[in-house]
Amino acid sequence: MTRKLLPTSAPKPIPPEFLEKFKQHGWRRVENIWGKSTVLAWSKVIGRKRMAEIRKRYLKEEAGR
Repeated sequence: MTRKLLPTSAPKPIPPEFLEKFKQHGWRRVENIWGKSTVLAWSKVIGRKRMAEIRKRYLKEEAGR
């Protein structure tokens, strides 16, 4: 019987400016900055639904200016 080893790499910490950049520029921009797999991991931690709501609220506020 073979055992599957646990991953030894620790996830990258989420930088404080990540949500601000996402809010202003969206998915593609943050994927270009940090890489798709990193953004995917961070979005699982934060929650894709929450991130989408943050972006939607920001865009609504900007449209009202």
